[in-house]
Amino acid sequence: MSRKEKGSTVIVACRVMEPELKKALGRDRSVEIRCLDQGLHRTPQKMADLIQAQIDQAAEYAGRIVLGYGLCSNGIVGVIARRQGLIVPFCHDCIAFFLGSPGAYMKVFQSRPGTYYLTPGWVAEKKDPLGIVDKDYTPRHGRETAVWAMEEELKHYTHIALINTGVGDLEALRKRTLENARFFKKQYEEIPGSLDYFEKLIRGPYDKGDFFSLQPHKKVTQEMFFEE
Repeated sequence: MSRKEKGSTVIVACRVMEPELKKALGRDRSVEIRCLDQGLHRTPQKMADLIQAQIDQAAEYAGRIVLGYGLCSNGIVGVIARRQGLIVPFCHDCIAFFLGSPGAYMKVFQSRPGTYYLTPGWVAEKKDPLGIVDKDYTPRHGRETAVWAMEEELKHYTHIALINTGVGDLEALRKRTLENARFFKKQYEEIPGSLDYFEKLIRGPYDKGDFFSLQPHKKVTQEMFFEE
């Protein structure tokens, strides 16, 4: 969605968040959302350059630029703020966005670390385990090897959980998540999600503890995410 108005807020985000961002945005057309393919999560070494290109384009007219990414396997390390500065979520990965805050994610992670999470965006783009097997791995390696590779990726997980953010066809999402859980012999779980963090991405407040405010011409570093 594009609205190139001088002084506007521009969000550069992963497409996996698009359903929730659209819901949180509602009828507000004062914010521009630029989404990049969530497949970048599997090639984080390419992420920073592609995000930078979007930031540089938006910097020509935006009043504020907000990043819709967590640290994401160091994928955003090296991204540079332009004259507007850059608002960066204080999140190690995107699951915190769907649960409502970095703090909410830490509570869930500590209670059950062996959980593989699914959201409407991941399922829609076939980036759930079965979708990856069918769409990405099988054409390159054959079905048997594809299934084995995914089983290896999931061997330390005990649960496959749907985060219910109130977006999308819930029954279809449950069905697909259950299908994944049964196929890979994991326990199914459904976790309440929230649009709170998406609301903050769009409108603020960009409070310390939830976000970094990167000054103009400064780079995103890994160390930022491990500072108290």
